[in-house]
Amino acid sequence: MGWSRSSTTPLIIFLVRLFFLAVLVLLFLTEAEGIDISATGGWSETVNETDLISGAGSNLVDTYESNTNASTITISNCIDDQDEWKLNVKRDDTGGWPISLILYVKRTSDGNGQGSVSGGLSYIEITTTDNQFFSGAGDRAGINLQYKLSGMSVGVTPANYNTTITFTVVDIP
Repeated sequence: MGWSRSSTTPLIIFLVRLFFLAVLVLLFLTEAEGIDISATGGWSETVNETDLISGAGSNLVDTYESNTNASTITISNCIDDQDEWKLNVKRDDTGGWPISLILYVKRTSDGNGQGSVSGGLSYIEITTTDNQFFSGAGDRAGINLQYKLSGMSVGVTPANYNTTITFTVVDIP
């Protein structure tokens, strides 16, 4: 009498392997905690005849600046005060943003919290691709931002121009 193999054995082995594979997949698919960012505020500027440099027939004021706290950034959910990150910024234009208009942003406060921030104290141009704005470590709340718009002239077609600014926090391993 010899030992004979049942035809269900390969099925059982397959099911056991499938079970362990499912467990492994679930372990890797659990949601990882990451650094969070929130941004509030914004800026709107109305340009009209009162912005003419010398009245009728003259050019418009070239540059406009927002309040120093036009937007506020909060970075949270860092592992600890040493969890390093960088903040990127870009814009997404709607309504045919004129090429002559250049939008800038700068950081005007450190905010508060146990972490730290560095850089971003001078204006940087906000382009349609991600650019590093400033960096830091740990949680920070209430980081104020200021905007500047330059390139305005009577040559810019009168219209409503809009852009969306996107801030992205990147965890630095």
